[in-house]
Order: sequence, then C-alpha cells, then structure tokens
Amino acid sequence: MENVAALLSAGLDITNALQSVEEETTNRRMRRIIHEIRLSIDQGESLTTALTRAGSLPNRVVTLIRFGELSGKLVENLKVVVLQNDKERQFRSRVRSSLMYSVIVTVMTVVIGTATTVFTLPRLADFYASSNVALPPLTEALISLGKFIGAYAIFIIPPVALILIIVLYFLFSFPRTRFIGHSLLFRIPLIRGLIVNVEVSRFCYVLGTTLSAGVPLTDALDATTGSTTYANYRQFYQYLHDRVNEGYSFRRCFTEFPNAQRLFPPSVRQLLIAAERSGMLAESLLKIGAMYEQKTDTLARNIPAILEPVLLLLISVGVVLLALATILPIYNLSNVIQ
Repeated sequence: MENVAALLSAGLDITNALQSVEEETTNRRMRRIIHEIRLSIDQGESLTTALTRAGSLPNRVVTLIRFGELSGKLVENLKVVVLQNDKERQFRSRVRSSLMYSVIVTVMTVVIGTATTVFTLPRLADFYASSNVALPPLTEALISLGKFIGAYAIFIIPPVALILIIVLYFLFSFPRTRFIGHSLLFRIPLIRGLIVNVEVSRFCYVLGTTLSAGVPLTDALDATTGSTTYANYRQFYQYLHDRVNEGYSFRRCFTEFPNAQRLFPPSVRQLLIAAERSGMLAESLLKIGAMYEQKTDTLARNIPAILEPVLLLLISVGVVLLALATILPIYNLSNVIQ
C-alpha cells in the first residue's frame, strides 16, 4: 500500500500504479493477486470491489479505501492505511520483544539442565558405584531421571515436542480455539496489562484515524472488528458497532456489555464518553491512543526486568539442586576413605 500511495501521489493512475507494484513484487501469490485486481479495474470495477473479491486485505483497509474513493481522497486514505499498518507492526514487535528474553532464558535453562542430567550425573554415578559409596536420595533421583531420559530420549523428546507444538498452535493460532489461550493470558496480571494497553492503543488509533479520514462512525466501528485477534475484544467491538448503529451511546454500551471494565480501564471509558458528547471523538481517540502507546512501550521494556528476578530464582534453585546432587556423594566418599 505504501508504494501504491506514493505512485498515486506522483500522478500515476491506479492501473499503472498497480502494474508498477506488480513488476516489483517477488512473491508469486501477491503478484497474482495484484494482477487480478488490476484486470478487474481495467474491466470497469472500482478498487474497492476488486479488493473485496480478492479478499487479501482486512476489513478496515477496504473500508478506508472505499470511503477514499467516494470522497475523492483515495491517496490520503491510503496514507492512513500505511500509518495503521506501521502501528500494527510496532504493537506486535513490542509484545514479542518483551517476552522473547524470558522465553530464550527458559528454553536455555531447560536444555542445559536436561543435558547435565543426561550426560554428567550418570558418569558420576559410575564413579561412585565403583567406590561403593552410598548415594543421597537427591542424587539417586536425578541419576535415575538422567538414565531414563538418556535411554528413552528418542521416544520421549519428539512426541513431547510435537504435543507441545500442537497445544500451542491450538491455544494461540487456530482461529476456533485460540480464545482458550487468550483467556489463559488474561489470567496472568502482567501479561493482561500489556494486552489491555496494546488493545486500547490499537482500537483508539484505528478508530481515530478512520474517523479522521471521513468514515462514518458505524463503518469505522465495523472496521475495528477485524483489527484484533482476541475474541473478547472482537465481541465487544461487534457489540459496540451493532448498538451504536441502533442509536446507543458509548456510555450505555460500556455499561451494558459484560466485563467491559476488564477490557477498557475506567479512565479510557470516561474519556470516550466525554469525547462522544463533545463531538471531539476522533481527536480524543488519537490522544488516548498515543498515551496508551507510550504506556505499552514502558510496560514492554519493564516486563523483562520484572521477570528476570523470577527466572534467576528458578535457575538458582536448579543450580543448587544439581550442585547438591554432585557434592553430597563426595562427602560420603571422604568418609569411606577415612
């Protein structure tokens, strides 16, 4: 969309702009989609109709393009689409970067701990066995675990890894079941705070920029429905769209929707209600979006710092257990020598 907007701003018509983008695209699937869109426009269809038939863009993008065509502000609305896409990438990047450190540390801890149990302790067990040293229960337990994993690793690790991947896929990726994973995330206070900040910022930015582009409120609310992957937010956006279309106010929607207070903080609800009454909804939405974007950035930077002591504590416990399992038999060996 960024290239199309730039080419249209330079004075090219939509057909030549799409042809230029098609020639630069290396992805075969995207090139085929762009080619089909260009052919549809050549046959007299509007850009909105061609994009709707292609089904490759989210509803919010098609809505902005549709009203851009109707109002003669297609280039301006395409620039809004580019800004929205940039913001979406930033939101996702913040969430991933905030959790990546914790995931890497946890995985490395599990790998190193398993390798130590499988390869190091059994060798110590052979040494202690030849010395007729009684092993402490902790050492015997870890050695037995290591021998078991070493003997059956080929039968255990692949199925466990496959099951873990399948579970994660159905919890967080599969459209019909990922609401379960989202519900679990909402039960973790720190992660829930990050999700709420991201969703509030995304909702306010998408709705604010869409309204600023000249899209009516009901159509703008319809566009926000596809801007999130969280089922509870999607349900609320759909409810908000349907009730506002019936003449309900934001205040009534926030009051009647179950658990609306868990999705939007009280301050945000009050600001949106006041903005709707004053007729400054678009401007207020953009300000709220910017404010919560800053909160998201701050919380995303703080999450690794908050989780680091917990991870260090868990790692320390594992190191102490391995150290005790290794050192305690040495004291028994010294008693035997004496």
